[in-house]
Amino acid sequence: MFEISLEEIEQARERIRDKVNRTPCVYSLPLSRMTGKEVFLKLENLQVTQAFKARGNANKIALLSKEERKRGVVTGSSGNHGQGFSLAALRNGVKAVVVLPEAAPLNKREKIRQNKAEVIMKGKTYDEAARYAHSLAENEGYIYIPSFDDRDIVAGNGSIGLEILEDVPQADMVVCPVGGGGGISGICLAAKQIKAGIRVIGVEAEGAASMLASVRTGKVQALASMSTFADGIAVARPGELNFKIVTQCVDDLVTVSDAEMRSAVATLAREAKIVAEGAGAASVAAVLFEKFAIKDKSNVVCMISGGNIDMDVFRSILEEADRAA
Repeated sequence: MFEISLEEIEQARERIRDKVNRTPCVYSLPLSRMTGKEVFLKLENLQVTQAFKARGNANKIALLSKEERKRGVVTGSSGNHGQGFSLAALRNGVKAVVVLPEAAPLNKREKIRQNKAEVIMKGKTYDEAARYAHSLAENEGYIYIPSFDDRDIVAGNGSIGLEILEDVPQADMVVCPVGGGGGISGICLAAKQIKAGIRVIGVEAEGAASMLASVRTGKVQALASMSTFADGIAVARPGELNFKIVTQCVDDLVTVSDAEMRSAVATLAREAKIVAEGAGAASVAAVLFEKFAIKDKSNVVCMISGGNIDMDVFRSILEEADRAA
């Protein structure tokens, strides 16, 4: 029995259909030639907020009651969730407060402010920012909206899985970046209920592999520290719901280094003309650096979860790639 039914995911997609982009899932000839596989890219970097987080947030905010909307909403975010959350709140006339860690990229902060949300900088990590956001909800009466550990968020993100199998029904495998687990949870629930034999692979940053640590021990684990430039998947503790879904549905979890993600960012830009942030390129890094077995000519879909990369970081990655060439 799946935690969230295919019907619930389909209902979420209908609920958010006019709020988000139906992003393309394109065949990449350059990456296919480089890997010897048939590689497709699910381009959530082309989402309305340049990241998949817009989907779950659109669904969650749409389901709030009138009383909850009057109270306003608060969340903790590393950046991409905050953008999707603040846009959904703006469109629904709801006051929004976003707590970001102090190191959150400037471009993500500014985009959240453009959505008329109040931005508070607090803590060194996403998890510290989220704890402060919880305290604001308790003390100020806001409704707390989770980044990933929530049925409505997961159901909204499940719309990605529906689109992937509509566009690439022959897909043998879907590869997803993993932070707290909200994206891969929705994707695997949708994909497995449509095509039972499809494999779903999760990819974490080596320096922030909280889901892998949790799966290995059989219970949710919180990392004592993290070290990765991929802020979009730098989560010290995965969600309880997400852990349960990943344990049941995800076929494998692997890790990639910062250097491998930076290489994948450069490869996507140079070869596929796609701008991805570090987290968004994690799936491609796992395929390029052969982190798991893939049969030749398999149809592999890599989720590009976001493209909100700081332009200074992006330039430095391209310069590194040029020096190494």
